[in-house]
Amino acid sequence: MNCATPQVQTPFMLIMQHDFLLVRPFDGKRLLETMTSNPLIKHVRLNLRPNVARGFDTVVQNYSGPSLVPLARTCGWADAPHVTSRQYYLSFVIPLLMHDHDGGKRKYVEESVHYRMLRHGNPGGCWEFKNEIAKGNVAAKWPEAFDDYGTYLYGFASAQDGHYTVHRSLRGNAPRWSVEDAPRQLRAPKRGAYKLRKSRTRR
Repeated sequence: MNCATPQVQTPFMLIMQHDFLLVRPFDGKRLLETMTSNPLIKHVRLNLRPNVARGFDTVVQNYSGPSLVPLARTCGWADAPHVTSRQYYLSFVIPLLMHDHDGGKRKYVEESVHYRMLRHGNPGGCWEFKNEIAKGNVAAKWPEAFDDYGTYLYGFASAQDGHYTVHRSLRGNAPRWSVEDAPRQLRAPKRGAYKLRKSRTRR
């Protein structure tokens, strides 16, 4: 994205990874009209799962602000299929990546963005907010920095909404590295397989 985003010639982008499929329609025209008129909405994910608090979505609540489409606020950030603006990536997301350890190399994007949103469990972040909600604190407020991230889910905050995309990895449900299929010489040795050899010294 660091290299591709500057080449984009449109104000908005649909980020779709190669192994995701769009399986439910959504009103893209009205969504873009909403994002144009309401700059607080910066990142709208087409959820793989139901629109409920789970995984990266620590807290999910229906959005009652100005919008032409149903949206739910989510206190979490993921780079799964989403609609966003070119400027949001250039001015916010990419700088977070570049300022991370070693320029964000060898990391998933979420590690540079989502965990900052959580504040690594420190006060003022999504993790604390989630815990307050779990305690039944109905007066708990969204983190002050939420509008900087501007993360939303398309649709209502409901177990009956969501499922706009599916993940079709070529490996299916198999682990990323199948030990059973690995060449024998690459498998992890059994415990005790290594024996300490006595060092040989020349006399």
